[in-house]
Amino acid sequence: MLPVSDFIEVARSRGSGEALRAGAPRRFAGSGEHAPVIIWNVCMHCNMTCPHCYAAAVSEPSPTDLSSEEALGLLDQMAACGVKIVIFSGGEPLLRGDLLDLMAHAKSLGISPQLSSNGVLIDEKVAAALKERGVDYVGVSVDGMRDFNDDYRGMEGGTEAALRGLRCAKAAGMRTGLRMTLTSRNVAQLPEMIEVARGVEVDRFYVSHLVYSGRGFKVSDEDLTRDVARETLTRLFEIAERNLIADEGPRVTTGSNDSDGPFLLRWIEARYGAEAAAPVEELLVQRGGNSAGERILNIDARGRVHPDQFWRAAVLGDVRKQSFAEILEHPMRDELRGRTERLTGRCADCSYKPICRGSHRERALALYRDPWAPDPACVMEDAEIGVVSTAQPTAQSTAQPAAGSHENTGKEVA
Repeated sequence: MLPVSDFIEVARSRGSGEALRAGAPRRFAGSGEHAPVIIWNVCMHCNMTCPHCYAAAVSEPSPTDLSSEEALGLLDQMAACGVKIVIFSGGEPLLRGDLLDLMAHAKSLGISPQLSSNGVLIDEKVAAALKERGVDYVGVSVDGMRDFNDDYRGMEGGTEAALRGLRCAKAAGMRTGLRMTLTSRNVAQLPEMIEVARGVEVDRFYVSHLVYSGRGFKVSDEDLTRDVARETLTRLFEIAERNLIADEGPRVTTGSNDSDGPFLLRWIEARYGAEAAAPVEELLVQRGGNSAGERILNIDARGRVHPDQFWRAAVLGDVRKQSFAEILEHPMRDELRGRTERLTGRCADCSYKPICRGSHRERALALYRDPWAPDPACVMEDAEIGVVSTAQPTAQSTAQPAAGSHENTGKEVA
């Protein structure tokens, strides 16, 4: 997650970024200084059918989901290992009958429960119950305006229900975010969606890049070209800047592509000068780019642990067979801490490697069958990152991921 508005604010104020560091110590800490944030897919079923769903959610509950007893015990183990934040996700997590009990238990253990949802099941009663269980942030996915989004996500009336959910969460006193995953099918709707976010008064507008995982693997040809991604990011940075100047509207964040960091840094340098950009660069280095397997881990509905929610091919352990503490000692976590020495191609030679750290290994694995190959969705040009032009495909390429590559090679790196 790249807090675009926060970094622009540091540049505009000509500040050191100390307040930003103090306000988000985990975000700017080294990978070994804190226990990871856990994204937990507590169930695999959902009431929507989004074509880009990384979890490839199904319509009916699965008998392989962790039981209530197993889930409560897992929270105990996470707390004992120092975990402080759990993002409850799915599928649609609100379809899990004991979700509120799990959240309450997490809170009692000193873990901050957060919710990632499609929002359609959140009404005033549910919002109040979430707040009572200690939830302080609700993120809701809406991928476009009403007619497009209802069809795209497979639920008539889903857009209005999701926006109602955001309003209810906001009214109950929780921070809220609207998340939009960009593809070639909806990118033109971005300006309108920012106005929608402003209208429902969310705290954060989260723009996510497409990751070729789950059903997202099948729609990878809908990813943005590099030129379109750059134009879109530039427009987004300008909107974030205008919101800061006007002191209104949501904070802008991007996710799932750490090359956004170098691109933002160059935009800030051009806009505000090298002196204003220097503390931003320092913060970006401290943030450290992609941290899958280090500051973030994913637990799927069956209890398998992955480096992040997208990288399902890599399994670090199974909570039904091992303790969470044992899983945290998996050697792949050390490999990922040293990932900058393993990267190949243009990522290996990139001058912004300390800021990006190769971005998402899942896209590299899907396209090249190699977890250390370049991220094909990098938004930076070769000349900008100080490398000689390569023949490897980029996000501008029409090359498609090799069939099954996201599944067949994961065990080699697990």
